[in-house]
Amino acid sequence: MTQVSRPVTPVQPTREHVPGAQQARRLKKVKLLAIALTCFILSLVVVAQYSSLVIVNYRLSSARSELAETRESVRTYELEAASLGSISRIDQIAREELGMVEPDANQLKVISASQQERYQPGE
Repeated sequence: MTQVSRPVTPVQPTREHVPGAQQARRLKKVKLLAIALTCFILSLVVVAQYSSLVIVNYRLSSARSELAETRESVRTYELEAASLGSISRIDQIAREELGMVEPDANQLKVISASQQERYQPGE
């Protein structure tokens, strides 16, 4: 029997055969997925913050316009109250609508009070 000699090549482990390499690859995939998920969640948070900022600015703008309208209404009511409460208007309504007249001089009685005379209840 003759021996045939073959060249001997050392067996090198491939990545497919090494279980540690598969775990490392899976770990890298999981880390990459976790990083991508974290970035996605953070981007959602940023978008939510900006949308809430837009909503708050819209409400602020609405409140400012409502405040301006209310101030204008108050100003209008103050002018109306001033015109309705003027002495000349009250005098006109008293004379024309209520038929009131000014009293004669003998109908008036002037009363003066000094500080020494004090009002006593029942007098």
